[in-house]
Amino acid sequence: MIDKKTDAYSLEIGVSDEVKELIDERIEQQPKVEKSARREILRVDNLKMYFPVTKGLFKRTVGYVKAVDDVSFRINQGETLGIVGESGSGKSTIGNCVMRNYKITGGHMMFDGLELESQTPKQMRSVHKKLTMVTQDPYASLDPRKTVSDIILEGPTIHKMYSSKGEARDIVGQMLELVGLNPKFAERFPHEFSGGQRQRISIARALALEPSFIVCDEIVSALDVSIQAQIVSLMMKVQQELGLTYIFIGHDLSVVRHISNQVAVMYLGKIMELTDSDELYNRPMHPYTQALISAAPIPNPTADRARERILLDGEVPSPINPPKGCNFCTRCRFADERCRQEEPEMIDVGNHHLVACHRVAGN
Repeated sequence: MIDKKTDAYSLEIGVSDEVKELIDERIEQQPKVEKSARREILRVDNLKMYFPVTKGLFKRTVGYVKAVDDVSFRINQGETLGIVGESGSGKSTIGNCVMRNYKITGGHMMFDGLELESQTPKQMRSVHKKLTMVTQDPYASLDPRKTVSDIILEGPTIHKMYSSKGEARDIVGQMLELVGLNPKFAERFPHEFSGGQRQRISIARALALEPSFIVCDEIVSALDVSIQAQIVSLMMKVQQELGLTYIFIGHDLSVVRHISNQVAVMYLGKIMELTDSDELYNRPMHPYTQALISAAPIPNPTADRARERILLDGEVPSPINPPKGCNFCTRCRFADERCRQEEPEMIDVGNHHLVACHRVAGN
C-alpha cells in the first residue's frame, strides 16, 4: 500500500490540490474497512462456462469450448484477487461471468449476500452500481458517438446520482483529474484520444459510480510503464481509503504481485495454484507457475542471466477436447501416467497454499 507520509497519491497521479481536497472529503465520508473486520464479499463455487460449438446448416451442437471449468475462490472486502495465465486460459471469462455478461453453465456466485445467477436483468442493473468492470479494449468499450462527459455520466445518470447540470460537471471534472486527464477534454470524443487515454476514461467511468467491487480486465495493458505505475498507485490508494475490492486480471506478473493480496494461476480453464501473493512468488509449487515466474524479466541483469529458465515444450491442448487427466500434462516436464489419466484435486499444502498437482500433493 502507498505510504501516506510520502503523499505518493498527489505526486504520482498529479491531481490538483482542489480536486484532491474534494476526493479526500468523499473518502472521509466512507467507512474504512479494517483488515480484521473484512468480510467475504464474493464467493465463487465450481464455476463452469462452456461455449457451444455448432456445425452445419441447422447449427447442431457438436462440442463445447470449456473456457472455465470448475473454478472456485473467495474474496474478502477490501482485498484484491489477481488472476494470471496465458492468453486463452479463461481469465477474462471469469470476470465476465462475475459481471453476469454470460449465462453460466454451472456453479454458484454470491456477491454481497446475493446469488448472482438468479438475479433478473432488472435486478442486475442495481447490482451493477456496486459491481462494475473496466474492460481490456478501450477502443471497443467507449461509444464513439458520445462525448467523454456523456460516457462518464452514463452510470450516474441511470442511478440518479446527481441533481443538477453543475453537479454533473463537477463529477466529470473530478473523475478526469483523478485519472490524470485534463477536465477540458470533457466535450471531446473517444477518437481524439490515444489508447492509453481511452483506458483512463474507462477507469473514470467505473469510479464515477462509487462502486464497492471492480473487475479490472487488463486495465494497464494499453499503457506505457510510467502511466501503468500511476494508474496502479491510484487504484491502490482508492482501494485503501474506500475499502474497494478488485479482481485484477493481467499478464504482467510484477504488476499483479504489487496490487494483489492473493493470486490465482490459470491454465486452460482451471486454477492450477491459488495462494497469497508473496507466498506464490517466493514459493511457487506448480510446474506451470514456476515456468511463468521464470519467464518474467527482473530488473537485475546479473541475476536475470543466472537464474534457471523453464521452457515449456509441446502444444497447448484444445479447450474443446482437454486432456483426460491434468490439463497441463502435455507440457509438464514431470508428467507421468497418473497425470495423464487422473485429474488432480486442489490440495492445501499449508499456509492456505492451494495447488492442483499430483507431484506436489505427494499422494
